[in-house]
Amino acid sequence: MLKEENAELIIDGKRVENDYTFVADDEEMKVEISYTFNASALGGKNLVTFEELYDFSNSDEPVKVAEHKDIEDDGQTVLITERIIKIHTTVTDKDGNKELKAGKDVTIIDTVTLEGLEVGTQYKLVGWQMLKEENAELLINGKRVESDYTFIADSEAMKVEVAFTFDATSLDGKQLVTFEELYDLSNPDEPKKVTEHKDIEDKGQTITFKEKPEEPEKPETPPTPEKPNRPSDSPKTGDSTNVMAFIVMLLASAGGLAGTYLYKRRKMKKS
Repeated sequence: MLKEENAELIIDGKRVENDYTFVADDEEMKVEISYTFNASALGGKNLVTFEELYDFSNSDEPVKVAEHKDIEDDGQTVLITERIIKIHTTVTDKDGNKELKAGKDVTIIDTVTLEGLEVGTQYKLVGWQMLKEENAELLINGKRVESDYTFIADSEAMKVEVAFTFDATSLDGKQLVTFEELYDLSNPDEPKKVTEHKDIEDKGQTITFKEKPEEPEKPETPPTPEKPNRPSDSPKTGDSTNVMAFIVMLLASAGGLAGTYLYKRRKMKKS
Protein backbone atom coordinates (compact mmCIF):
# COMPACT_ATOMS: atom_id res chain seq x y z
CA MET A 1 0.00 0.00 0.00
CA LEU A 2 1.10 3.58 -0.69
CA LYS A 3 0.94 5.15 2.76
CA GLU A 4 0.56 8.76 1.62
CA GLU A 5 -2.34 7.87 -0.69
CA ASN A 6 -3.69 4.96 1.43
CA ALA A 7 -4.07 3.11 -1.86
CA GLU A 8 -2.84 -0.13 -3.37
CA LEU A 9 0.54 0.02 -5.10
CA ILE A 10 0.04 -0.56 -8.81
CA ILE A 11 3.02 -1.30 -11.07
CA ASP A 12 2.41 -1.74 -14.80
CA GLY A 13 -1.32 -1.89 -14.13
CA LYS A 14 -1.13 -4.72 -11.60
CA ARG A 15 -1.34 -4.82 -7.81
CA VAL A 16 1.97 -5.69 -6.17
CA GLU A 17 1.14 -8.84 -4.22
CA ASN A 18 2.43 -12.27 -3.24
CA ASP A 19 1.34 -15.30 -1.26
CA TYR A 20 2.69 -18.27 0.66
CA THR A 21 0.88 -21.55 1.23
CA PHE A 22 1.92 -23.82 4.10
CA VAL A 23 0.73 -26.54 6.47
CA ALA A 24 0.95 -25.56 10.14
CA ASP A 25 3.25 -27.81 12.15
CA ASP A 26 2.92 -25.76 15.33
CA GLU A 27 0.44 -23.40 16.96
CA GLU A 28 2.92 -20.57 16.49
CA MET A 29 4.91 -20.18 13.28
CA LYS A 30 7.01 -17.57 11.52
CA VAL A 31 6.83 -17.36 7.74
CA GLU A 32 8.24 -14.96 5.17
CA ILE A 33 6.77 -13.50 2.01
CA SER A 34 8.97 -11.66 -0.49
CA TYR A 35 7.92 -8.97 -2.95
CA THR A 36 9.99 -8.16 -6.02
CA PHE A 37 8.95 -5.20 -8.18
CA ASN A 38 10.20 -2.11 -9.97
CA ALA A 39 10.49 0.65 -7.38
CA SER A 40 12.52 3.09 -9.48
CA ALA A 41 9.66 5.60 -9.44
CA LEU A 42 8.99 5.27 -5.71
CA GLY A 43 11.84 7.31 -4.27
CA GLY A 44 10.71 9.00 -1.05
CA LYS A 45 7.54 6.89 -0.78
CA ASN A 46 6.42 4.85 2.27
CA LEU A 47 5.00 1.38 1.60
CA VAL A 48 2.83 -0.48 4.09
CA THR A 49 2.23 -4.24 3.78
CA PHE A 50 -1.29 -5.55 4.35
CA GLU A 51 -1.96 -9.26 4.99
CA GLU A 52 -4.88 -11.66 5.04
CA LEU A 53 -4.72 -15.28 6.29
CA TYR A 54 -6.99 -17.93 4.76
CA ASP A 55 -7.92 -21.43 5.99
CA PHE A 56 -7.68 -23.86 3.06
CA SER A 57 -9.35 -26.80 4.78
CA ASN A 58 -11.88 -26.51 1.95
CA SER A 59 -9.77 -25.41 -0.99
CA ASP A 60 -12.88 -24.64 -3.02
CA GLU A 61 -14.08 -22.17 -0.42
CA PRO A 62 -11.13 -20.60 1.44
CA VAL A 63 -12.15 -18.87 4.67
CA LYS A 64 -10.43 -15.67 5.83
CA VAL A 65 -9.44 -16.24 9.46
CA ALA A 66 -7.23 -13.19 10.21
CA GLU A 67 -5.88 -9.95 8.71
CA HIS A 68 -3.49 -7.14 9.47
CA LYS A 69 -4.27 -3.84 7.76
CA ASP A 70 -3.01 -0.79 9.61
CA ILE A 71 -1.77 2.04 7.37
CA GLU A 72 -0.10 3.66 10.41
CA ASP A 73 1.75 0.55 11.65
CA ASP A 74 5.48 1.35 11.62
CA GLY A 75 6.30 -2.37 11.76
CA GLN A 76 4.58 -2.87 8.42
CA THR A 77 6.14 0.22 6.83
CA VAL A 78 9.25 0.59 4.68
CA LEU A 79 10.64 3.80 3.18
CA ILE A 80 11.90 3.67 -0.40
CA THR A 81 14.87 6.01 -0.29
CA GLU A 82 15.33 8.47 -3.12
CA ARG A 83 17.99 7.32 -5.55
CA ILE A 84 20.48 10.15 -5.86
CA ILE A 85 21.98 10.41 -9.32
CA LYS A 86 24.94 12.73 -9.64
CA ILE A 87 25.62 14.44 -12.94
CA HIS A 88 28.73 16.25 -14.19
CA THR A 89 29.17 17.71 -17.66
CA THR A 90 31.85 19.17 -19.91
CA VAL A 91 31.08 20.91 -23.20
CA THR A 92 33.59 21.39 -26.05
CA ASP A 93 33.70 21.34 -29.82
CA LYS A 94 34.60 18.16 -31.71
CA ASP A 95 38.30 18.85 -31.15
CA GLY A 96 37.99 19.47 -27.42
CA ASN A 97 38.17 23.27 -27.62
CA LYS A 98 36.16 25.57 -25.34
CA GLU A 99 36.50 28.54 -27.72
CA LEU A 100 35.42 28.26 -31.33
CA LYS A 101 34.60 30.26 -34.42
CA ALA A 102 31.00 30.98 -35.36
CA GLY A 103 29.89 29.30 -38.55
CA LYS A 104 27.09 27.70 -40.54
CA ASP A 105 27.28 24.13 -39.21
CA VAL A 106 28.81 24.08 -35.74
CA THR A 107 28.87 20.91 -33.63
CA ILE A 108 29.46 20.92 -29.89
CA ILE A 109 29.75 17.80 -27.73
CA ASP A 110 28.29 17.51 -24.24
CA THR A 111 30.14 14.80 -22.29
CA VAL A 112 28.02 13.76 -19.31
CA THR A 113 29.21 11.65 -16.38
CA LEU A 114 26.40 9.99 -14.39
CA GLU A 115 26.68 8.24 -11.02
CA GLY A 116 23.99 6.35 -9.12
CA LEU A 117 22.15 4.82 -12.08
CA GLU A 118 20.04 1.71 -11.66
CA VAL A 119 21.47 -1.09 -13.78
CA GLY A 120 18.99 -2.32 -16.40
CA THR A 121 16.89 0.85 -16.31
CA GLN A 122 16.29 2.81 -19.50
CA TYR A 123 17.11 6.51 -19.28
CA LYS A 124 16.77 9.49 -21.59
CA LEU A 125 19.19 12.42 -21.34
CA VAL A 126 17.80 15.66 -22.77
CA GLY A 127 19.98 18.74 -23.32
CA TRP A 128 19.53 22.21 -24.78
CA GLN A 129 21.54 25.39 -25.32
CA MET A 130 21.21 28.58 -23.29
CA LEU A 131 22.47 32.09 -24.09
CA LYS A 132 24.52 32.97 -21.01
CA GLU A 133 24.20 36.77 -21.23
CA GLU A 134 20.40 36.62 -21.57
CA ASN A 135 19.91 33.48 -19.43
CA ALA A 136 17.47 32.39 -22.12
CA GLU A 137 17.07 29.44 -24.44
CA LEU A 138 18.94 29.64 -27.74
CA LEU A 139 16.44 29.73 -30.60
CA ILE A 140 17.50 29.17 -34.21
CA ASN A 141 14.77 29.67 -36.82
CA GLY A 142 12.26 29.78 -33.98
CA LYS A 143 13.23 26.40 -32.53
CA ARG A 144 15.10 25.50 -29.36
CA VAL A 145 18.54 24.01 -30.02
CA GLU A 146 18.28 20.66 -28.24
CA SER A 147 19.29 17.03 -28.49
CA ASP A 148 18.79 13.81 -26.54
CA TYR A 149 20.27 10.37 -25.97
CA THR A 150 18.42 7.25 -24.80
CA PHE A 151 20.30 4.37 -23.19
CA ILE A 152 19.98 1.41 -20.83
CA ALA A 153 22.28 1.61 -17.83
CA ASP A 154 24.78 -1.25 -17.80
CA SER A 155 26.59 0.17 -14.80
CA GLU A 156 25.84 2.47 -11.87
CA ALA A 157 28.36 4.97 -13.29
CA MET A 158 28.39 5.81 -16.99
CA LYS A 159 29.73 8.44 -19.37
CA VAL A 160 27.59 9.41 -22.36
CA GLU A 161 27.82 12.07 -25.08
CA VAL A 162 25.16 14.28 -26.62
CA ALA A 163 25.95 16.19 -29.85
CA PHE A 164 24.38 19.51 -30.90
CA THR A 165 24.74 20.70 -34.52
CA PHE A 166 23.27 24.08 -35.48
CA ASP A 167 23.74 27.33 -37.44
CA ALA A 168 25.93 29.61 -35.31
CA THR A 169 26.67 32.30 -37.89
CA SER A 170 25.09 35.02 -35.72
CA LEU A 171 26.75 34.03 -32.45
CA ASP A 172 30.06 35.93 -32.68
CA GLY A 173 31.18 36.86 -29.16
CA LYS A 174 28.37 34.89 -27.49
CA GLN A 175 28.65 32.29 -24.73
CA LEU A 176 26.45 29.18 -24.63
CA VAL A 177 25.70 27.03 -21.59
CA THR A 178 24.30 23.50 -21.92
CA PHE A 179 21.44 22.46 -19.63
CA GLU A 180 20.49 18.80 -19.07
CA GLU A 181 17.67 16.73 -17.60
CA LEU A 182 17.75 12.94 -17.06
CA TYR A 183 14.52 10.93 -17.27
CA ASP A 184 13.74 7.41 -16.07
CA LEU A 185 11.80 5.60 -18.83
CA SER A 186 10.69 2.61 -16.73
CA ASN A 187 7.19 3.80 -17.57
CA PRO A 188 7.53 5.18 -21.13
CA ASP A 189 4.09 6.78 -20.96
CA GLU A 190 5.10 8.79 -17.89
CA PRO A 191 8.84 9.53 -17.95
CA LYS A 192 10.12 10.60 -14.54
CA LYS A 193 12.79 13.28 -14.18
CA VAL A 194 15.42 11.90 -11.81
CA THR A 195 18.12 14.57 -12.00
CA GLU A 196 19.12 17.75 -13.80
CA HIS A 197 22.05 20.11 -14.27
CA LYS A 198 21.14 23.74 -14.91
CA ASP A 199 23.82 26.18 -13.81
CA ILE A 200 24.21 29.24 -16.04
CA GLU A 201 27.55 30.02 -14.33
CA ASP A 202 29.08 26.54 -14.73
CA LYS A 203 32.30 26.93 -16.74
CA GLY A 204 32.32 23.22 -17.58
CA GLN A 205 29.01 23.63 -19.37
CA THR A 206 30.08 26.82 -21.18
CA ILE A 207 31.59 27.43 -24.61
CA THR A 208 32.58 30.77 -26.14
CA PHE A 209 32.34 31.91 -29.75
CA LYS A 210 35.17 34.17 -30.87
CA GLU A 211 34.54 37.82 -31.66
CA LYS A 212 34.26 38.57 -35.36
CA PRO A 213 37.48 40.32 -36.47
CA GLU A 214 37.06 43.91 -37.64
CA GLU A 215 37.39 44.36 -41.38
CA PRO A 216 39.99 46.99 -42.40
CA GLU A 217 38.60 50.10 -44.04
CA LYS A 218 38.86 50.09 -47.80
CA PRO A 219 41.09 52.94 -49.12
CA GLU A 220 39.33 55.54 -51.23
CA THR A 221 39.76 55.02 -54.95
CA PRO A 222 41.71 57.99 -56.42
CA PRO A 223 39.92 59.92 -59.19
CA THR A 224 40.82 58.94 -62.76
CA PRO A 225 43.02 61.68 -64.32
CA GLU A 226 41.67 63.46 -67.40
CA LYS A 227 43.09 62.31 -70.72
CA PRO A 228 45.33 65.07 -72.17
CA ASN A 229 44.25 66.63 -75.48
CA ARG A 230 46.20 65.63 -78.59
CA PRO A 231 48.74 68.35 -79.43
CA SER A 232 47.90 70.51 -82.49
CA ASP A 233 50.12 72.52 -84.81
CA SER A 234 47.56 75.32 -84.88
CA PRO A 235 48.23 78.08 -82.42
CA LYS A 236 45.88 78.24 -79.51
CA THR A 237 43.71 81.25 -78.90
CA GLY A 238 45.43 83.54 -76.48
CA ASP A 239 48.97 82.36 -77.32
CA SER A 240 50.27 85.82 -78.43
CA THR A 241 53.84 84.68 -79.14
CA ASN A 242 52.80 82.09 -81.67
CA VAL A 243 50.28 84.46 -83.25
CA MET A 244 52.87 87.22 -83.77
CA ALA A 245 55.35 84.80 -85.28
CA PHE A 246 52.67 83.58 -87.62
CA ILE A 247 51.80 87.17 -88.68
CA VAL A 248 55.48 88.02 -89.29
CA MET A 249 55.82 85.00 -91.53
CA LEU A 250 52.74 86.05 -93.53
CA LEU A 251 54.02 89.61 -93.94
CA ALA A 252 57.43 88.39 -95.05
CA SER A 253 55.88 86.16 -97.64
CA ALA A 254 53.66 88.97 -98.88
CA GLY A 255 56.63 91.34 -99.07
CA GLY A 256 58.62 88.85 -101.08
CA LEU A 257 55.82 88.38 -103.54
CA ALA A 258 55.35 92.13 -103.91
CA GLY A 259 59.08 92.68 -104.53
CA THR A 260 59.18 90.05 -107.18
CA TYR A 261 56.18 91.58 -108.90
CA LEU A 262 57.68 95.13 -108.95
CA TYR A 263 61.01 93.85 -110.23
CA LYS A 264 59.36 92.14 -113.17
CA ARG A 265 57.28 95.22 -113.96
CA ARG A 266 60.30 97.54 -114.16
CA LYS A 267 62.11 95.09 -116.31
CA MET A 268 59.24 95.07 -118.78
CA LYS A 269 59.16 98.91 -118.97
CA LYS A 270 62.86 99.12 -119.76
CA SER A 271 62.40 96.71 -122.55
